[in-house]
Amino acid sequence: MAAATATLDGLDESTDDLSVSAKPNALVLYNPVIDNGPDGFEYKRMNGRHMEISPKHNIKKGTAPSIIFLGTKDALIPVSTMEKYKARMEEVGSRCDLFLYEDQIHGFFNKSKNNGEFYIKTTREADKFLQSIGFLKGKTQI
Repeated sequence: MAAATATLDGLDESTDDLSVSAKPNALVLYNPVIDNGPDGFEYKRMNGRHMEISPKHNIKKGTAPSIIFLGTKDALIPVSTMEKYKARMEEVGSRCDLFLYEDQIHGFFNKSKNNGEFYIKTTREADKFLQSIGFLKGKTQI
């Protein structure tokens, strides 16, 4: 959902205040669904609307800078899909930092897993990313 908010246009409600942008200025994404196309996640549930909903299919110049965390053994999100997303983001001039964690499964970064090892690693990288774009100041606290 977060990735979709950064790439989609035209799905506003008639009651939305369009003077306030709903688009994020940056994205910190943990094993995100970014492809709802024919080879992607939950394609059948898209009811033929994947081209207007799927983040991968809607990347354009000005898409918010992103950092993505993914385990290489995530059964839901293929590494190749994320690598293509990163490449497309960079083609349009948007930053996309991709961190792949070897042999890790979906949700590997949760604090209760692996004695918190990957929670700390991913949080530290997220902090560095947010510092690099001016969203956080000072030293990383974790």
